[in-house]
Amino acid sequence: MRHRTVRTRLLPGLLLAAVAAGGLGRAEILEEIVAKVNNSIITRSQFEERLAVYQQQLSRKYSGDELGLKTQAAADDLLRNMIMETLLVQRADVILEMEKVRKNLLADFKKQQKIESDEELDRLLKEQKMTRQDLLDTLVRLSVPQEIVNYEVRRKISVSDKEIKKYYDEHRRDFVKPERVVFREIVILFEDATKEEARARAEAARRALDSGTDFGEVAGRESEVSSKERGGLVGPFTHGELRPEVESQVFSLQPGQLAGPIESSRAFHIVRLETKEGEEVTPLSEAQDSITEKIRDSRFKESLETYLKGLWQENYIYVFPKFGSSEWKPTDTLEVEPGSGS
Repeated sequence: MRHRTVRTRLLPGLLLAAVAAGGLGRAEILEEIVAKVNNSIITRSQFEERLAVYQQQLSRKYSGDELGLKTQAAADDLLRNMIMETLLVQRADVILEMEKVRKNLLADFKKQQKIESDEELDRLLKEQKMTRQDLLDTLVRLSVPQEIVNYEVRRKISVSDKEIKKYYDEHRRDFVKPERVVFREIVILFEDATKEEARARAEAARRALDSGTDFGEVAGRESEVSSKERGGLVGPFTHGELRPEVESQVFSLQPGQLAGPIESSRAFHIVRLETKEGEEVTPLSEAQDSITEKIRDSRFKESLETYLKGLWQENYIYVFPKFGSSEWKPTDTLEVEPGSGS
């Protein structure tokens, strides 16, 4: 894994959002320590700057004692998450070539932000009172932990051919593409007072089609729904997606055949079938990859929890009592912070 490439998943326009939650651009001063993770520390300002994002969101929904309880729960979850992030980044230092990782992350970030040169990047960083190292640290924090989880956990969840076949047999209906149709329509709407007038227009439209007038031409002139702009073309549809009155007619047609006027609750419909595709079964050979991922997903949470607990137990972690208990159990998920864009 020494040459594994990690790409940033930051979205365009995220420079300000990424640094706002990252505690960047702080002066180097002595400050209170929240937790120690091996040879790394989590400072109070780092913790509180990230917590502020949660507090803003919570304050829009809650107030009083409830806001206090929700904020404390968010603080506990955030601190656990920050510890796990630190452990995973430390793990990355062991198994990744982090200089290459940082170089790739920075290159991707510049591309996404449409930053043309290092000089432009430095100018933007200066405006935000940031250093390049501040930015790199945030990019690593947002990208690397999930890559380590994918490599160390998800990739190692083995799925046998026998298990894949068993899943396919037990979920065969999931791999059946239902019968589907594409057709053209003319829809003439009515209210109670205009029903007979609408019926007459629909019957006249059908006679025009029977005499050879182009369907798209008649749809553009007579239809009263948006499909008229496409010559009445709609679909594909499967069973259950159309009005019952229309569905029963459309699925009984062969390509090129007409039906209607068909009366529904508030319209008359004329339809011409364009294409009909029968039910298709996806073969096991084509479904194998998706089945493997489904089985992996079903096992992932338990495997991740075991992995994170192992990291927690194998490393030195101390949370200062003022901020929480050093006996905390690790979280089994890596939460995406509000505004992180991950």
